[in-house]
Amino acid sequence: MELEDWHTHNSLCRHAIGSIEDYVEKAIKFGINLIGFSDHFPYEFLKGIEGIPYEEYAMKLNQIEPYLSTAEKLKEKFKDRIEIKIAFELDYIEHQVAAYKRHLDKYLDRLDYILGSVHILQRKGQIFAFDDNRFLKNYELYDSIAGLYLDYYHTLEKMIRSVEFDFDIISHFDLPKKFNKKPENSELIDEQVIKILELVKKKNLTMEINTSGLRKQIKEQYPSVKIIKKMHELDIPILLGSDAHHPDELGFNFNNIIKLIKEIGYDQLAYFEKRKRSFIEL
Repeated sequence: MELEDWHTHNSLCRHAIGSIEDYVEKAIKFGINLIGFSDHFPYEFLKGIEGIPYEEYAMKLNQIEPYLSTAEKLKEKFKDRIEIKIAFELDYIEHQVAAYKRHLDKYLDRLDYILGSVHILQRKGQIFAFDDNRFLKNYELYDSIAGLYLDYYHTLEKMIRSVEFDFDIISHFDLPKKFNKKPENSELIDEQVIKILELVKKKNLTMEINTSGLRKQIKEQYPSVKIIKKMHELDIPILLGSDAHHPDELGFNFNNIIKLIKEIGYDQLAYFEKRKRSFIEL
């Protein structure tokens, strides 16, 4: 079985360890056949996000070109040993899409795919980086944990419906569970999840199975088995990402996840090149 890791980070994002080349060399050592560089697109040009330490979340604008050119050089250098794909993880923040577009469009022809993510919510006039443990007190902005989940899924729905927000793959679909915070009314959340998954299918998007949740308090991949089963029922394409922030996290628990998705019924994984999707057999 060939292992492909489509979601990785590096020291440019300021919250990961290791250079881009460190990840390539470790991936080769681990027997990974494909690595996707998908570091966070800059935040610094966005407005109204001063309430979060965004300078710790992503590279700066003047680092985009070095990031891409380094990845392109490594792709050529290691072409006989590993396949390298080049991407960004793009964070959907409401009312910021046009600003992203101004800076991102010039690089699109150099990308193989874009991860679309929601890490930040806006609630009661405050900006809430809900997967940053320094903001756990902001859960108090909601009357319940279910309220946070609903806000997250409503924001995710806006991301998916957005005409201008350009992306290919949805990352860590049920991210609000990261700190083992579970909604009180699971039926209400389940209804919203099904609605979103049906929209994902309609939009012909790909979903990531992200193993980083197994390293977090929740101790479960994103998304849950229950959600993956519904994804399979809807015939939603998937691929795997470790969301590695250290070279040792590459391909994290992939063999077990591959066994799981095979048991659910998946027999192929999505593959991207220059924003075009195809499939490989499991």
